[in-house]
Formats: sequence, structure tokens, C-alpha cells
Amino acid sequence: MSNLSPIQELLVAAAWADGNLADKEALFLRRVLANGCVSVSQIEACLTAPTVEFGDVLSRLSVGSAGEEVMREVLLMLQSDGALHSKEQDLITRLAQHLKFSQEKVEEIRRELVH
Repeated sequence: MSNLSPIQELLVAAAWADGNLADKEALFLRRVLANGCVSVSQIEACLTAPTVEFGDVLSRLSVGSAGEEVMREVLLMLQSDGALHSKEQDLITRLAQHLKFSQEKVEEIRRELVH
């Protein structure tokens, strides 16, 4: 997984958070990884099975001022299939804690995505 950036790894781990990769999540992930110059073979590997654990990625993640953008991308992908499963909500909570975001901040970002 060394060819992926920590943020790309985070998105892969988030996509697999509930143990399944919904079609819309796969499309989102494929687009983001392709735009990030990831090889087709590596993209396919990421879409076939979980390749990284969220906790492992989170421990290495340092986003600084890009925290809101990271949260926005994760929320967009997780909500792309129209459902937010409990494991996905847990992942959002853990990411928010890592970024030192309040629940209100997460809800503010989520509301921005709706409009």
C-alpha cells in the first residue's frame, strides 16, 4: 500500500468500514484514486478487498490545515451510497477525534455537503 498517500489509504479504509464496498462507494473511490495518479492495478486491488486498517492509517495521518477537506471527502464517500452504517459513523467519530473536531464541526461540514 506504500504507493498510496495516507489520505488515499484513509479513503480506502473508510470505504471498507462496514465490511462491504457499495457500488457508489467504489465509483467514488475509483475516481479519487485515479485522479491521484494511482495505477489501475492498485485501484483494482483496493476495490477487491480491504487493503489497510483504519486505525493503522489514522495513527500515521497528519493533515494539518487540510483536516476539513479530509473530513469532507470521507463524508462524501461514506454517504455516496445513501446510507451511513453504524461502523461508518464510528469511523467518522474516530476521525473527528483525531482531527480534534467537535461533533458540531462534523455536523457543520455534513450540512455543507447537503447544500
